[in-house]
Amino acid sequence: MREDEPVADARPRLRDVAQRANTSLSLASYALNGSGRVSAETRERVLQAAHELGYRSNRYARMLRTGQREDIGVIIRNMRNPMFLDVLKALEEGSRARGQALLVTSSHYDAAEQQDLLDHLVDLGVGKIVIAPVGGLSRLRAWQERHQDIHLVALHADDGGDDPVPSVATVNPDHHAAVRLCVEYAAERGHRTIDFVAAPAEQAADTARETAFEHVCAEHGIEGVVRHTRLNAGVVADFLAEDLRSRHDHPCYLFNSDYLAAVAYSVATSMGRQVGRDLSVIGHDDLPTSALLAPALTTVAFDRSRVGAEALRLVIDGAKERVEVPVELRARDSVARLTD
Repeated sequence: MREDEPVADARPRLRDVAQRANTSLSLASYALNGSGRVSAETRERVLQAAHELGYRSNRYARMLRTGQREDIGVIIRNMRNPMFLDVLKALEEGSRARGQALLVTSSHYDAAEQQDLLDHLVDLGVGKIVIAPVGGLSRLRAWQERHQDIHLVALHADDGGDDPVPSVATVNPDHHAAVRLCVEYAAERGHRTIDFVAAPAEQAADTARETAFEHVCAEHGIEGVVRHTRLNAGVVADFLAEDLRSRHDHPCYLFNSDYLAAVAYSVATSMGRQVGRDLSVIGHDDLPTSALLAPALTTVAFDRSRVGAEALRLVIDGAKERVEVPVELRARDSVARLTD
């Protein structure tokens, strides 16, 4: 064979399967796709032929032919946060059971990248998208309006909207209950000031949590301060180091993830301070490693796998619902008692 001579494509095609199963192309296609009226005997014969030949259907070609977008895309805003692993595991297991592929990518907390990824997934033939968004739901609502044939579900995104039928389906831990549990626990232990470390407006996806924080603090006479900073581990470390150097009180920091709460431990250690003694820290997500920190981290727990399972249900059905997953406080040793 000459070097410039094209290599023949030896992959088995649908006609090869039909010929081996001694049936028509259309019946072979129906049998493989699980559609049309095909007898059990014919379907079994076609599936056996496909298995023997090593035949795999071209999903993209099938999408063009049928107009059905089968695969599921997932956009995570921060792949470094282990909280998303259980969510992704539930999504992956559920989609695999349905014979659907899961395409996972990250926006890296970049709103422009997020928009590009949404459009790119559609170009790839994805018809169902689960996203942990950047910058709230307004951009997603506008995108959904332009792509009404795409099923879209947002995770950990709540801007406090109360439309009877939301334009974008959401799955969240109960933010209001989570904030109330944290603030009331800190107040019970004598803290009169709490700093909530939150994303800036252009990155924040769950502003309802900030609103709830302010309301609950006001109810209990707590000075609640929202400290906006980019939710990047390095940026948060710099913020905490500078803040701790300038303070002479006992700060109590409330984080929106255990991933970032753990940063406070390393910063405190580097400055010769100790969490639970010189500063207090509360997380969110109850990661498996959080109980192993010294001292163990007080945090908010919820069923992370359920978040993935609910997201899969909504994105498959195209249902426009708001799902709230119950939360619990895991009270450990990272919040000092300032009063006896």
